[in-house]
Amino acid sequence: MKDLASPSKVPTRVLLACLLAVALTSLAFPHIHTYGTLLFQLVVLGGWALVAAMTSHVFADQSHSVVWSVAAGLNVVLFMLPALPVYFIFRRRAPSLASVLLLAWLIFYVCCLFILFPATDGP
Repeated sequence: MKDLASPSKVPTRVLLACLLAVALTSLAFPHIHTYGTLLFQLVVLGGWALVAAMTSHVFADQSHSVVWSVAAGLNVVLFMLPALPVYFIFRRRAPSLASVLLLAWLIFYVCCLFILFPATDGP
């Protein structure tokens, strides 16, 4: 049985750390009081739209904790869309490359979420 420090387990640990980091970025969502970035609007307004579609617009407007929770889940899902194919393709063939690509995607995703591509015209 291989231990957790073996090279084949490193991409798994990196992926889990990246998912945790992305989930933790969701804690900053309620503290952003500007229009944010395009990705931020996609995540937050997408979370609001999902809650509104499943319940009602009034409920989504008044239940901020539910909307922020759904937005956090959507945030993780959007991060995983490109991360999972990279992980499954490279984790055994090139574990170091998989880890580097996952970390690079994490940095780019978080920058897109908070810095790059500002949405200056509003929702």
